[in-house]
Formats: sequence, structure tokens, C-alpha cells
Amino acid sequence: MFKKKLVATLGAAALLMVPVSGYAKTTTSKVETTVPVQLLAINDLHGNIGESFKATDGTPIGGAASLAYNFEQEKAAFAKKNKLKSTTTNTLSIQAGDLVGGSPSYSSLLQDEPTMNVANAMNFQVGALGNHEFDEGIEEFQRILKGQAPTTATQNYDLVKDYKQNKSDMEVLSANIVDKKTKKLLPGFKPYTVKKVNGVKVGFIGVVTPDIKTVVLSKYVENIDVTDPANAIAKYDKALRKEGVNAIVVIAHSGAYNTNADTSIETQGQDKVAGQSVDMLKELEKIDPNHSVDVVFGGHDHNFANGVYKNTRIVEAKSFGKAYSVVEGTLSKKTKDFTKTPSAEVKYNYKKTDEEINSNKVSKSVNNIVNTAKDLVKATTDKPIATAAFESISKDRAAYPLGGSPVGNLVTDAQLYDANTNGYKADFAMTNSGGIRADLTTVKDGDKNVITWGKAQAVQPFGNYLKVVTMTGANIKEAINQQFTGGYGLEVSGLHYTYNAKGVVDVFVGNTEEKIDPAKSYNVVINDFIAGGGDNFPAFKTGTNEQIIEIDTDAFINYLSSVKHVEESKDVRNVKVD
Repeated sequence: MFKKKLVATLGAAALLMVPVSGYAKTTTSKVETTVPVQLLAINDLHGNIGESFKATDGTPIGGAASLAYNFEQEKAAFAKKNKLKSTTTNTLSIQAGDLVGGSPSYSSLLQDEPTMNVANAMNFQVGALGNHEFDEGIEEFQRILKGQAPTTATQNYDLVKDYKQNKSDMEVLSANIVDKKTKKLLPGFKPYTVKKVNGVKVGFIGVVTPDIKTVVLSKYVENIDVTDPANAIAKYDKALRKEGVNAIVVIAHSGAYNTNADTSIETQGQDKVAGQSVDMLKELEKIDPNHSVDVVFGGHDHNFANGVYKNTRIVEAKSFGKAYSVVEGTLSKKTKDFTKTPSAEVKYNYKKTDEEINSNKVSKSVNNIVNTAKDLVKATTDKPIATAAFESISKDRAAYPLGGSPVGNLVTDAQLYDANTNGYKADFAMTNSGGIRADLTTVKDGDKNVITWGKAQAVQPFGNYLKVVTMTGANIKEAINQQFTGGYGLEVSGLHYTYNAKGVVDVFVGNTEEKIDPAKSYNVVINDFIAGGGDNFPAFKTGTNEQIIEIDTDAFINYLSSVKHVEESKDVRNVKVD
């Protein structure tokens, strides 16, 4: 058996090509009959079926209609190259989790059902659970998968009740999430599946990062445990081999990244990879050195990756449909395995013209789904709520790794304002940078920059509850410090702090030189996600005297509506010192 490994992380659409090295091809005296196979993949779409972005060089990137067109072109080119009679029999489409959740309003207001309809139209056959599939509880995601009608308890019921639900044709896999009491796999999801490509079986195993327990609202994951993904892969890799399946692909909602200095898609080449997905493979090696994992499709951290760990391909394609992965290999009918490590490219999802999209049956259908969804929510999303002194302001976590971005400042200012306007007497507001999902952009109305409801909702889409809790100054400093010990960035209002390589030095009230008192109690506005320790901020669990205010999305929209004209907040809320 040829031992191989391939890891892929899904994304949008620009070219990434990594040649295989260090592979000693087994020679035989007899020519084997082989089967070409193509795997097209995305990860972390988050319902961005209608968004347009730009590549690093400024080239426009399209939404799902362009992605559908590009997928069809990839299939056709592969079929032509390999002299196949059909463009579908040797290609499988895959998504590596977070297909939904944290979505733009045209998808989220319709419970992400437009995104699921897009996945059906594009014939995604296999996927894996990510963390965002749990955003409203796994039961709601299962309702959507099954195409069942919403109930009056469903969020956005009045908008979604008349939207056409369709049963998903995609198999969503989950091999390492178990019921906490029974220790059995999560009901309704298989750990693996097998697909035939011209008679050769290919196995797929789905796993999710254990981080799911820290990045999902606690009430939605309190009844599950997440087992070690390497152990789960080893178990089901063995089961698949017993069934005669030697070509194995892992769909891992688990991150990866290239370790070279320039990790842009444009410069992809013979790169080394690292991250959780590689750590997972290293652990798998220890458990079973003879495993047969050939490819890993990664996700979760929204990175770009394309490389080989030993003989396993690892790929990740950013997020939001900005890019996609193209993995191609050859299956042996004799060994029932890949003949060598598959090749991979990550390509930008370059935007296509209306003429191109309408020339293809699949992309035209997807375009209709997207436009229908936008029309259904248009009255809500296009409603102007404020004007702005800017065209857009950034949430860029690369530029502001500890928070303090222009959008983050505005969001926490809104939360502090909302609490005090409603009589809760809050001192500070703090929120996780990961909960801010988009730059705040505007639309032009003459010479005015207008903020619409939809543009504001895209910044804060989750609908988490805001709470006012009482925390000591010491615990507040501890929470801020947890950014340096595994937590993500924090956005703050009502305070600023200094830090160095060792962590937080001092925390000050507002823009003054008054230091917060470690022994004193303060009222802090936080969302219920970090209140439960989410994003690795356990210090917020010390909060007492909890008072629920309202939904964070509503607080942000109401604040913008109240101030009517928004200036960019340029306050420096964290300062690096020697």
C-alpha cells in the first residue's frame, strides 16, 4: 500500500500550485489501470454567497455565482485533459466546515437557507461540521439540512417562513464530536463516507478542532465533548481500510498555514506547512504509522495553505469564498489507492461577468438563488440608518492583533453607550475581536456616505446577548492579559492599557492617567459568548451580578441610528511600551 497524506483547507479563488517532492514512486513491471480524480473545495464560506472582495493585486473577486462558474470550468478542463466523457463522474465538491454562521444579512436573515440552496445547486457532495454550524444549536442546523419548515421559535421567522426549504444532498461528517453522557457520536452525522470514482472507492473522514468548545456559545456545546481528532482519524482510517478503501481524505475544520515568509496565494510554491492540521497528522503518525490519509482539507483559521507533510497534501483556501482548492490525483484500480501524493492549487474566485454567469446552467441557477435572497431582505438591509465621515473603516486583526481597530472601537463605544443610555451605569465595554466579522462599509448617496442596516449587521451578525457584569480591577486586567496566553484580541471602550512582551503593564480609566484599582469592582459590558469564557477568555467567567441588556447586533444598529452621523474613532486604546 502506498502511504500518503494530503491536507486541504478550503477558500476562494486564485492559483496555488505545489509540486510534490521527496516522493519515491513505486515501480512495477506491469502498467496499472488508473483513474483520474479531482477534488474541488472551499472552507469557511460563512454564507458569503453574494459578496464581492478584491484579491491582493486589486482584481475583483466574486460571490457564489462566480464560484459556481469557476467550478464548472475546472470540471470541464479536467475532463478534457483526461479525455473523460462527463464533467461530473470524476470530480467531487467538498466543504470543510463553517459553511454557514456569522453570515451577511441576505443569508443570515433567511437562516442561511439560501447558502444551503447554493451548495445543493453546486452539487457539494461531502462536508464537515465546523464550529459555526452550532451558532443557534445543532438542532437548527439539522432542521436546515433536512429542509424542514421553521417554527415560530425560529429566529427571523417572519422573513424565513415563506422561503423555500430544500433537503440538502450533501453528507456532513463528524467523527470526533460525542454526546457527553452516552459518549456516542453526535446523532444525525456519520463519521465517514465512501464515494466511488469510476469504480475506485475514496473514503472521507470529517473532524473538527477541539477549539469548538471555546468558540461557540456555551449553552450550545454543554452537552457534547470533542475527542482528539487524530484518535478519531486513526479509528476510522482503520475501519475504511478493512472495507478495502485505501484512498482516504480528511476534511478537517482545523487550521493550517504556510511557513515561508510570503504566504500569499500569488507566490505559492514548494512550501512547508504548519498549524493544527499538521499537529494532528504528527499525532496520527504516532498512533498509526501505517495510516492511509492522502489529503487533508483544512479550515477554521481562514488562512492560505498549500503544501505536503511527508506524503500528505494539506490545503486551505482562505475564507468567505475568496478562493478555492483544486486537488488532482490518480487512483490505482489495482491498489485502490492514490499512485502518489495529489497535486494542489489554490485559486482566487475571480469575479465573472453577467454574460459568463448566465451562459452556464449551474452558475445561472446560483445567481438566481442569491438575487432572490437579496430581494427578500432588501427592504430591511437597504434601510439607511446613519451617514459617515468615511467610505469604510477596518476591523483588520493583522494590523490590530490586540484589538483597538477602528471598527472595534466603534462597536464597544456603542455597547457602552447602549448600557448607560438604558440606565445600567457601566464603566467599560469589552468584546472579542473575533466577533467583529466585517469592515464597516458605506454606500454612496450623492456626496454622502450612507450606512445601511445591512452594512451594520455585517459587522455584528451573531445576535449575542449583551450583559453588564461586575468584575474586579484585577480580573479585568487578567482578561486583557489572556490575549497573550491563547485568547484572541479584545476591543475595549472606557479604558486603555499599556503592554509589553510580558503582558499588560497598566490599565487606565478612559483616556486619563487614573489606573484602575485591582480591589475595586467595576461594571463591564460583555457579550454572553465571552461571559462563558469563549475565545479563551476565562477571566470573564468571574463576572457577577449579571444583567442582560439586549442583542449586540441591535445595540450597534441602534447606536448608529441614534448618533445619525458617525466619525471614525481614532483613539489608541492599547499602547506598547518598553
